[in-house]
Amino acid sequence: MSLYFKCPSCSKALISNGKTYRCENNHTYDQAKEGYVNLLLAQHKKSKNPGDNDEMIKSRQAFLNKGYYTSLSSTIVKIISSMDKGFNQNILDIGCGEGYYMHEIRKASSSKNLSLSGIDISKTAVKLAGKRKMDTLLSVSSAYDLPFFSNSFDTIVSVFSPVSASEIGRLLKSENSKIIMVGPAEEHLSGLTKHIYNEVLPHKGNYSVLDDEESFVLEEQIEIKKEITVKKEDILDLLRMTPYYWQTTVEIKEKILALEELKTTIHFYVRVYKKL
Repeated sequence: MSLYFKCPSCSKALISNGKTYRCENNHTYDQAKEGYVNLLLAQHKKSKNPGDNDEMIKSRQAFLNKGYYTSLSSTIVKIISSMDKGFNQNILDIGCGEGYYMHEIRKASSSKNLSLSGIDISKTAVKLAGKRKMDTLLSVSSAYDLPFFSNSFDTIVSVFSPVSASEIGRLLKSENSKIIMVGPAEEHLSGLTKHIYNEVLPHKGNYSVLDDEESFVLEEQIEIKKEITVKKEDILDLLRMTPYYWQTTVEIKEKILALEELKTTIHFYVRVYKKL
């Protein structure tokens, strides 16, 4: 089945001529030189530049590119490769950010039948994802109004991103389609947060969105827990890619950035759900 964007104005198929996307009602959307298209209409924005700010996104890209979260990306790749269809499927990354996880999926596959799509509400993030040149259908869009037609995807991935259960259910092709959701576990980045808070509250994932829906069932939960040592030159990127940077004092930031290295736990839960 060919994969098309859905026009956010009239819900007709958008066809690309390489420079613009156009529907039969002549609504047009320019395709950026990086290959993505902005389908987030102005009236649907809650702020001028929604999503993570530019500093967070660029720091996250720099940090992830150093391989600190390879244990997570390799787990996602392994889950997909073990599915019945393997890499021969349509996959959507909701909240794709700057494209790190899609890039790792693409690198792991030699299948010509692998179709990757990604959306994020941040224009900067999607632009950086487009620069990875990984043959991906990319758009600036909201996770709560996804610009695709029903029954378009075999698997949906969400890493630390909010999702809409109804939108996921609409987009998945059939029963037994899968959702891979990743969230922080209790001790995630505890080596960083101990420098910021006297008492650290455990993280909670975004899983209740699917747990509360009868149309999805949890098939598997994988826990990833690992100690990493962040080099001095990468500590600022780690701090700045999290909300902690924007919530703490200058004095605490200076204390953290003065460290020669930062030892911390990374702790994730990867949950695989099946559509019923």
